[in-house]
Amino acid sequence: MARDDSGGASTQPFPAVRSESAPLPRSAPPPGPLEIPGAARGDLPVSPAPAGRPARTALRVTAAVLALAVAVAVPTWDGYLTYRDARPDDRVHTFAAGRTATFRHVAWQVAVEESDGLPGDRPLEPDRLWLRIRLTRTALDPEGVIRRGIPDVEVRHPDGRSWVAQITEDDVPVDAAEHRVGTPYHYAVLSLVPRALAREVSVCVRPSSFRTIENESFEDSMKRAARESELNDNVLCFRR
Repeated sequence: MARDDSGGASTQPFPAVRSESAPLPRSAPPPGPLEIPGAARGDLPVSPAPAGRPARTALRVTAAVLALAVAVAVPTWDGYLTYRDARPDDRVHTFAAGRTATFRHVAWQVAVEESDGLPGDRPLEPDRLWLRIRLTRTALDPEGVIRRGIPDVEVRHPDGRSWVAQITEDDVPVDAAEHRVGTPYHYAVLSLVPRALAREVSVCVRPSSFRTIENESFEDSMKRAARESELNDNVLCFRR
């Protein structure tokens, strides 16, 4: 319904408008197959069918696996390099039996006794032997007192084999005020080794590189340790 200028409504319909232009031509039918003179239809080249979904899926899976392998391998290799930088090869210092090793303000000594068994323990197999190790540490100055962290101990053979050595007790004071310079303190250590190799092994001690400063917060000690960046790669090996 159209609206006139006077604001009223008109009920008269619009007259139909005839087009003076000619009618559009109909679309031509698609051309027939192209004939190549001198060639039979069976000789025409045939385009390969497009690859199906399974082929495309296989390609995508392969690409994803390769991308994942690269994504995993790169950080893994970076992590390995970081590990090697943070934990280089050991620097081994070898000492004759009964000798005293002085390292970073602390004197270390080792004494070893062989034992066929321990009180209350089941009998050993014939080819095994206990080593009862007495590890002594003596702070040579106040810096040696600060370096009173628990050491790592193991038993090593020249052919590269090693055995765990467990610290069972110690009398090392926890507080620096009770730790006296020049006073020997002891760790009791046990290790189970092959009987045939008991006389050939060495007791290897890795002194702790951590420095304990009194009245220092844990956060400050961690920041200081990172700043000092002292490696824990020195090992003191005492022959028997």
